[in-house]
Amino acid sequence: MNHGLPPDAVPPETKLLDKHPTLRGHVSSLPEFNEWRRGLNTVTVDDITYYVRGGDMLKDEDQIMAEWIRCTHPEFLADEEE
Repeated sequence: MNHGLPPDAVPPETKLLDKHPTLRGHVSSLPEFNEWRRGLNTVTVDDITYYVRGGDMLKDEDQIMAEWIRCTHPEFLADEEE
C-alpha cells in the first residue's frame, strides 16, 4: 500500500496492518475498540488526528489500532512472528 511516505518512514504498525488487509475494517467495526478510542485524548496537527498515549506520545490511527489489538486481541495477529 502506498502511504505517500518513503518506505523507511512508514510506521511499523502501518506495515503490520498492511499485511492483514481486512483487519482495519474488522477492528474499526468493533464497539469495544470504538469505545476505547473515544476515551483517548486527541490533538489535530495539519488536519490529521493523533491520539495522546503514554503522557505525551502522539500516535496515529494505525498505531493505536495495533496497540489495542496487541493488548486485547493478539490472536488477530496469530500468524505474526514476534
